Amino acid sequence: SIIPASNEVVGNFYCQGKMPIRVRERYVALITEHPEDKQLEVSIKNFDEALSHPDQDDLENIKKWAYSIVSTL
Repeated sequence: SIIPASNEVVGNFYCQGKMPIRVRERYVALITEHPEDKQLEVSIKNFDEALSHPDQDDLENIKKWAYSIVSTL
């Protein structure tokens, strides 16, 4: 509602980033209560993998993405 209607979205970019440790602690607590929940296992794995992000590859990828957007304008 605060973005003018005349704005145009020209693309998007996603980079997994670090999350607060409280998030992982919550996942662990939930998986203790629901050990059959495979999605919680995936969530914990994703959390652990995100600890190193953004990394150099992420920074290079956002740079390439930004250049590709600017070059189309």
